[in-house]
Amino acid sequence: MRRVLELSPANLAVRLKLAAAFLRLGQADSTLRDLEDVERMRPAPPREAKPRLTAALQALRAGKLDQAGLELDRFLRLMEVTAPYQASLAKVDWIEGPLAGRPVLSFNPQSLITMRGISAGPDTGKVRFTDVTGESGLPDLGGPGTALAWGNYDQEGGENLLVGWLGADHQPHVALYSVQGGFFADVSSRMPLPLPAGAVFVTFVDYDNDGWLDVFAIGTDHRGYLLHNNEGRRFEDVTRKAGVGDVHGARRALVVDLDHDGDLDLLLVGGGSTAVYRNNLDGTFTLFPNADGITRGGSDAAFADFDDDGRTDVFVASENGGDALFHNDGVRGFVDAGAELGTRSRAVAVGDYDNDGALDLFVAGPSGGTLWHNDGTGKLTQAQRLSGGTGAAFVDYDNDGWLDLLVTGPHGAALFHNDRSGHLVDRSRLLPADVQRDSIGPLLIADVDGDGDQDVVLGDSHGVRLLRNDGGNAHLAMKVQLAALGAGNGKNSSFGIGARLEVRAGELYQTRVVTAPSTPFGLGSHFKADVLRVQWPNGVPQTIYFPGTDQDVLELQQLKGSCAFLYTWDGTHFRFITDVMWRSALGMPLGIMGGNAAYAPAGASQEYVRIPGDALQPKDGRYVLQVTEELWETAYLDQLRLLAVDHPDSVEVFVDERFPPAVRGLRLYQTVHPRPPLSATDERGTDVLAELRDHDYRYVSDLTPLAYQGLTEPHAVILDLDQDAGRPGTLLVLRGWIFPSDAS
Repeated sequence: MRRVLELSPANLAVRLKLAAAFLRLGQADSTLRDLEDVERMRPAPPREAKPRLTAALQALRAGKLDQAGLELDRFLRLMEVTAPYQASLAKVDWIEGPLAGRPVLSFNPQSLITMRGISAGPDTGKVRFTDVTGESGLPDLGGPGTALAWGNYDQEGGENLLVGWLGADHQPHVALYSVQGGFFADVSSRMPLPLPAGAVFVTFVDYDNDGWLDVFAIGTDHRGYLLHNNEGRRFEDVTRKAGVGDVHGARRALVVDLDHDGDLDLLLVGGGSTAVYRNNLDGTFTLFPNADGITRGGSDAAFADFDDDGRTDVFVASENGGDALFHNDGVRGFVDAGAELGTRSRAVAVGDYDNDGALDLFVAGPSGGTLWHNDGTGKLTQAQRLSGGTGAAFVDYDNDGWLDLLVTGPHGAALFHNDRSGHLVDRSRLLPADVQRDSIGPLLIADVDGDGDQDVVLGDSHGVRLLRNDGGNAHLAMKVQLAALGAGNGKNSSFGIGARLEVRAGELYQTRVVTAPSTPFGLGSHFKADVLRVQWPNGVPQTIYFPGTDQDVLELQQLKGSCAFLYTWDGTHFRFITDVMWRSALGMPLGIMGGNAAYAPAGASQEYVRIPGDALQPKDGRYVLQVTEELWETAYLDQLRLLAVDHPDSVEVFVDERFPPAVRGLRLYQTVHPRPPLSATDERGTDVLAELRDHDYRYVSDLTPLAYQGLTEPHAVILDLDQDAGRPGTLLVLRGWIFPSDAS
């Protein structure tokens, strides 16, 4: 089961079965770790099952394994009948007998059957977009559609569509629809939206990183509205508390983590100038009028790492002045790259249209549109002139693995197909004739009917229209959903917004930037991708080999925020010893929790680390040590020395590795006759001596984490060290790993 989870870490069924197996073996810590992973997975357990999971976690943290077993069994029985559990179970079962429809492929690379039953290049003329608005359940709204948003607010399997429009009474309205199999059901009465001024812009956004999609909207009254999602039960207006009501004339907002601190900010565009509401991750936002250097106002904006330096850049399209690309330099904020890309633009879309790994741009205005090629350094050159408009989106409508383009505006919609040579060819004939000429407002791309290809939702003069993609699923597609873990991370938003995704399937290579909870990849003639690589916003890379089609990707928990790692050769393999160079952290804040503004001293750069004798053995006549930088940091050192300490085997030698305070110089602590504590209990009276007695990687783990990495609820360990403790010649030696908190 561990091997399966290496290949499919988000497989709910396998993770629950592994947790149950660990509990039967009495391995409480491993059970707790797996159940905490389950708690963070999306979709969340149904309401009926969630109390059982909470009770199991509480029992494990209290060391009550029998009670935890009962609660876990109840939780499993409730989960076994849910669709996510059944789907995850099916993903690891090989289906015997004849194949019907698309193959169900195992996650085991050895049993992967590579079948080439799909032609390499289907005739795109067989793809059609069919207007199915009437049969889908979408009503004639009697007025123009003004805003569209797509997301799963209740985590119950189906997606949701949020619509804003002006009715026949010239009053603003909003509605929320549940979508199942391409059919829409109005759920506004069950889940009312407190948007009294309707919406000229709306988006789903998890602003508080709780895993539930909230709503941000700009109303017809030119004010912002933030609605908090109370676990799918209701939307609560928290605009006043959040402080986002004044949008300075903006007509839309870009949801992006501009400062790489793990929460999503709001970049406001459409007003006289660009502004940003910086997310404080406490339910409030702080307004920065000049958006940290994004000084030009605009009508649209897009984000990506255009120069491949690991930081999010922003492009602003302006109808009142020149378009501008702003590079994030990580120190001063955003700096105008000086690229003159035209004027009077209304829309921008980001995508790697030529599959060279660099994210390109399409910029459009009423007078025309331009496709800009990125050389990988952020330098943009004009590649092709196309028709213009006020909306644009890259979309791989035929799943061939190459991004196509849809452009919309007051004179209709135009569709361009990618011929795989870096050229876009007009295929507007695939759209309904009236869509090619009627005025189009908001634009949304999504797999509405769940058949594996991308459909189109448009706002027009009658409300909302659904254009179903017929034939685009002749090629398979892979859907990637990221679920960031709050623990061990701290710098990724819950759905990994801003992450860079790379997929290789045979000769086909694609790059995307994550802008929504789900990111599709067409696989062309391939049934399966070979490699998926995730570059998380916090800089941590993750590579998954042989991901399945429709694969959900869960970020594996990794330590972050520490320093370089030290490994030694122990005779059979490299062994992790500890992290090093803690004392050299330039500018690390100290004493923040106590209200002090002190920083780590620059001179505290010398440290000594103890390496046990059995952890360092010769390899080909040499001692081999490795210092690795596996995190998104800059490591530096002037000198690294190995000191040998010869001592009797009856004597243990230690050095003081604490930080802070920094210990000056080298002092060896020589000890004999080590004694464990007589007893050890936590603040609740639970016996934790077994976890502390030996260096066996078992430790006190029933701590309650808070919102920020490295911080927990106050806790205690009470030791009885016997009557000799504290007398001359005695020494208390503690060994532990301090899970680091973030500096910002």
